[in-house]
Amino acid sequence: MIVMDYKKTNITNTPYDNPHIRRILDKEIDRMMWKTQGAGVGIDGFARESFVNDLECFITNDLNPEFNCDYNLEWKDFAKIIEERTLQGFRPPDLVFFDPPYSLRQLKDHYDGIGKDLELWQTHNMWKTGKDAIAKTMPVGSRVVSFGWTTSGFGHKRGFEKVAIYVFEQAAREDRYALLVTIEEKVQHTLQDFNE
Repeated sequence: MIVMDYKKTNITNTPYDNPHIRRILDKEIDRMMWKTQGAGVGIDGFARESFVNDLECFITNDLNPEFNCDYNLEWKDFAKIIEERTLQGFRPPDLVFFDPPYSLRQLKDHYDGIGKDLELWQTHNMWKTGKDAIAKTMPVGSRVVSFGWTTSGFGHKRGFEKVAIYVFEQAAREDRYALLVTIEEKVQHTLQDFNE
């Protein structure tokens, strides 16, 4: 059963600052810590100035070197580091926050804002390689919280099932896109699932 919820609220370009969204994120962090008896690892590949930068249990990344993150890499390069760490015996991610730019325009604005050129490969499903790498490392029961204008998240083909979808409609301007927050959980699949 998928939990669905709708709220009208003010959304900015830092959605983690919204109190409704922050409650969801805090709840997911608490769940992770309870399930792992305090040993859980979270990752955020687009952390910006997020509160998770100050949490010991999170490994953070943002392409912009002005942000105080553990890494300042492209998403796919950050995902490769997480994959390599897991192969070396470090604990895999139990929780992923995934809040990339939602459109090509936002992506271009982001790159322009830090003085980088957006290359052609980055405009063609640039998140796929990183999602694939991260999904392979995540254990059954781990979760992904994805932000965007769709609920596609990490998806069934990577082993995830949706558990909750939150719709946040912009209170100030009804003509703007609603922000969708999708929570997915890694599930155990059988071989039959892959013959669909």
